[in-house]
Amino acid sequence: MLPYGSGSQELKHVRIARSTSSSDVSWKHVAVGATFAVAGLGYAATMHSMMSQQAAALQELRSHMTVLSAKHPSAAPLAPASRLPHKFAVDHVTPRKTQDLRGTCWDFATISVLEYSYRQQGIAHGWLTPDTYVSLSEQAYGADLLQLCTTKDKSKCYLTATQNTTEGGFIEEFALLGADASVFPDALCPYTPWPGNDTVCPGLTDATHATNPLKVTINGLAEFFDVQDIKAALVAKKRALGFSTTMAEITRYIPCVGELTKDPRCDVASPLCTVCPPGIPTTCCLTTTGGEDYNMDGEFTSHFGMEAEGGHAMTIVGYNDEYTTKDGYTGGYILKNSWWDGVDPPLGPVHARGSHSIQYFLQEISAFEERFNCPNSANPANWYQCQGRVGVIHANAGAGLARVPINASVVAQDECLSADTAKDAATSFAPLRLECIDKTQTRCAADATYFTRNASDVGDGFTRMCFFEYRVNGTSSDVCLPPLLPSEVAHTFQPVAAERRENNPDVCGFYFYPYEKQRAGMARGWEVSADDLDVTWAPQSYVANAHKFPHLDYTFVNQSTKTQVAHPVLGPIPVYGRDEL
Repeated sequence: MLPYGSGSQELKHVRIARSTSSSDVSWKHVAVGATFAVAGLGYAATMHSMMSQQAAALQELRSHMTVLSAKHPSAAPLAPASRLPHKFAVDHVTPRKTQDLRGTCWDFATISVLEYSYRQQGIAHGWLTPDTYVSLSEQAYGADLLQLCTTKDKSKCYLTATQNTTEGGFIEEFALLGADASVFPDALCPYTPWPGNDTVCPGLTDATHATNPLKVTINGLAEFFDVQDIKAALVAKKRALGFSTTMAEITRYIPCVGELTKDPRCDVASPLCTVCPPGIPTTCCLTTTGGEDYNMDGEFTSHFGMEAEGGHAMTIVGYNDEYTTKDGYTGGYILKNSWWDGVDPPLGPVHARGSHSIQYFLQEISAFEERFNCPNSANPANWYQCQGRVGVIHANAGAGLARVPINASVVAQDECLSADTAKDAATSFAPLRLECIDKTQTRCAADATYFTRNASDVGDGFTRMCFFEYRVNGTSSDVCLPPLLPSEVAHTFQPVAAERRENNPDVCGFYFYPYEKQRAGMARGWEVSADDLDVTWAPQSYVANAHKFPHLDYTFVNQSTKTQVAHPVLGPIPVYGRDEL
């Protein structure tokens, strides 16, 4: 299954294994992607072909990285684990930007690291105020990289770049290109979200190269693979690091209980029976494949049924040893991602996603404050549950949709319709009223308003949710869906427009990656690594010094300078207990 939706042509990330060596620094492949048609291309065959084509080039890349590391050794040893704080995050992280429909995560991760260092050094020298930053151009970096890799030394570039496409790449390319690499303000070439625009950058000319004020010197590149080493590097360097991981797709399991036992796949004597994984107390399970290795709370997960699917690059900005994910994993990294929040955004792939703030994953703000900033309205777990009558979850809901009409004489008194319930939902920043977005109209109806009654966990990550299906004129019912993944529920209902709150783009966009996921991946031969790109920005790069460099054009730098508004801190949390309703 391809990771970006169900179209006939989608973005597929293909991971090539890192060659091993006794040298101090070895190269690793990060989030390489290619655009394939769904039909007619075998994953294994494609991967084998790419590995064969890349063998010589990858050895050359290893040599370049080893030389670079030798020239710029680490200034000091990293702190031992016993001396590390239990949580940490760097300051002044720039806002998340989204890669949308293209396989450019490596581009966004590279620019994210550079944006951070530009801001960090600018604040330190007094050339930027703490609330401002300069947005750098992913579009220009990708286009400029392709121009370099198709006209100059191809040995420093990954195969995709030499073939004039940004559909795949890796963070280290910036360090390998050295003085040839250029960075431009975002206003010069705003990002183009649609595939096929890899080289589009009308403003990228010889003249803009000559007058571009942004000048960065690459001092060195270091890689870290161990959990403690990554944490120690983040604390010691006090700057954002590139972060690269193998992605996985997950097979999930539903236990054969109740009505499901009638399914022939639930017969223990049948060859169709799939044995349940540890933790599910039945013999046979039904399975669903192609699940994603993250949830709608922006938390990555480890799983019994993980299989390597590809790779992804992000930015590591912190960690917390005490945060526990919804799946029960304690401790992990805080990552700035390049994915959009919500369900199937117009400029994004077919997914249901959510994210949080750095402060939330550091456990420095309350859940209420987080809902004010990053409400994640599309996440069914955040919808207000008005409970309702006893026995709403029907015994046979596991077999399919269950709908029970409600006597018209009691509908008006239903708790979901009360003013107190609406007030409680509003003060909780929790969507109360939902509408049907099921394109098949088999699970819900467009002429009804829905309210979440309650939910219960079923099997391996599934949830069974029941709803009050309300019609002003017509029959109202209690409706229970069969066990579904939360992302499937999010593709069935959404909050009505008045209750659809967007995440704050200045503070949301961060994910949590458990240490256990990294360790489980390593046991499978997968890889997670962090890249410390050590760079120095020249004084000419900042508008504050423009008077010293009259030959340079600061127009696009000025246009790309933005203000980041810190998330609002609310007063006392309003308490509206259920016994007051």
